[in-house]
Amino acid sequence: MASRDWFCEDVLSGKMNVQVIWEDELVIAFHHPYPRSKTHAVIIPKRHVSSVLDPEAVDGLLLESMVLAVQKAAGILGVDRTGFYVRFNAAAPEVTPHMHWHIMAFEPK
Repeated sequence: MASRDWFCEDVLSGKMNVQVIWEDELVIAFHHPYPRSKTHAVIIPKRHVSSVLDPEAVDGLLLESMVLAVQKAAGILGVDRTGFYVRFNAAAPEVTPHMHWHIMAFEPK
């Protein structure tokens, strides 16, 4: 049995108050409440998709919304000009049982 996905459940239900960067009818992008870098945003689908390996993850409309959210959030955050990377959960559904994409800025060494 998969663990409870408290993070996404709490964000989507409004229980966890987050600063939304961008959203449409399929996805939401927001500032990570516990950032690992100066700029750290999260993009999640509004419907449950367990990971990028889930067959539902290749839904064309969902992928288009996820990529558009990356583009929009990167522009709003200003990392489209300075560089960033996207991380996603692939094979750890017991840890993050909902598809997450993380936008994180490159930080100078």
